[in-house]
Amino acid sequence: MSGFNLAATSKEEQDKVAVDLMASGVAYKERLAMPVVAKLVAREQPEHLRAYLWARLEHYRKLSMQLPDKNAPEYARNEDDVKK
Repeated sequence: MSGFNLAATSKEEQDKVAVDLMASGVAYKERLAMPVVAKLVAREQPEHLRAYLWARLEHYRKLSMQLPDKNAPEYARNEDDVKK
């Protein structure tokens, strides 16, 4: 994607990318049981993009079901790696 310049896209496309990023962030926090309220995030978005947010959030929630949960060993901190 190095040839893709977000600044060269329309404002509408830039807004959709931002909403998509927020939806992925909400799904990520939900998967790791971090505090997040999707309805509050949706209220902060422009009204014409809320349906898009909910659709993308559903997409990312389905994807996150395929990923390990918060207690998986992949997410455990290795103290040796932290000290480096």
